[in-house]
Amino acid sequence: MCPDGYYNMIRSKDYIFDLRFRMVQHARKHGIRATARAFKCSRNTVRKWVRRRRSEGLRGLRDKSRAPHFCPHKTSPEDEKIIIRQARKTPGFGARHLKHEFDLPYGVNSIARVKRENGLSRKRPRKHKRRNDLRAIKQACKPFTRFQMDVKYLNDIPNYYPCIRTLNLPGFQYTIRELATGAQFVSYGDSLSVNYAELTVKRFLEHLQECGIDTTKVHIQTDNGSEFEGGVVRDKLSGFAHTIESLMGATHAYIPPGCCNANADVESVHATIEPDFFDIESFFSRDDFFAKITIYQHYYNLARKNGSRGYRSPLTILHERDPTLDPRLFMLLPCDLDRTFRSIKVGHHVPGLTACRRRLT
Repeated sequence: MCPDGYYNMIRSKDYIFDLRFRMVQHARKHGIRATARAFKCSRNTVRKWVRRRRSEGLRGLRDKSRAPHFCPHKTSPEDEKIIIRQARKTPGFGARHLKHEFDLPYGVNSIARVKRENGLSRKRPRKHKRRNDLRAIKQACKPFTRFQMDVKYLNDIPNYYPCIRTLNLPGFQYTIRELATGAQFVSYGDSLSVNYAELTVKRFLEHLQECGIDTTKVHIQTDNGSEFEGGVVRDKLSGFAHTIESLMGATHAYIPPGCCNANADVESVHATIEPDFFDIESFFSRDDFFAKITIYQHYYNLARKNGSRGYRSPLTILHERDPTLDPRLFMLLPCDLDRTFRSIKVGHHVPGLTACRRRLT
């Protein structure tokens, strides 16, 4: 046993450091040979720690990193600058998404390390409960037959809210998402309105009919929000559900109350568009906003690789699933509901559907 004793060993916070320190102190007083015999180690070991203590001080008695001084396959500083520059342009993209989207010739772990070391990683929000994975079921649907619709409030986005106040930009996004391909279609209004939701879905279904889609096989799902008249008991002679089912021949259903995961697909679009678009872009006018959101929607539907769908774009999925469908389905432009429909002097604020139909056709 070493001359320190068992009690000194267990009471020390760093026993290895204390052992080396006492070895050096013993060697200074009694010499190298006597210390090697007392601590039952070689003389070279005693000499090593004596030299470390003399040259580096107490810090020299601690363990040093055994990592190699040079890693031949480590990402070079020039390549790290490329990753950092791209990550700052698209802060909402993870390491795997960056690699697939921009064909970066680096490993996913390398990209993640560079982002983490430079403070560019974003913590994922905690999920309070496990969600069912319904991706396989949704992707098995025939393209352009099942849709989810919802409204995104834009007045809680820090980068965009000043634009609402100073440039009079829209405060609400009416979103329709197709389940099989993941395509999204958006329109914007200054207010939350049943009329705007009705006009958005009617315009969208008319676009499907123009592209050869049989709307009698289309199913649209919404939540129970007031903009979809979810809390109103109607005879379906007018309103949002009447527009979908009676005028356009499609079917409509509300999600079950309290089922927060039923509209997960369209909610995921809302979670994506905020870091991909609203947190990146700056706007100078209402026209500039709609020009940029049009480019983004075309990019999302035609080129953006969706990680939940095997890093394929909606257009690629459409070609794989049903090449007979018209690709012009993706080309519906984002609509400025206020500017388009308020220009027709019908009603107090929003025109009736008959006048809107003449406008759209």
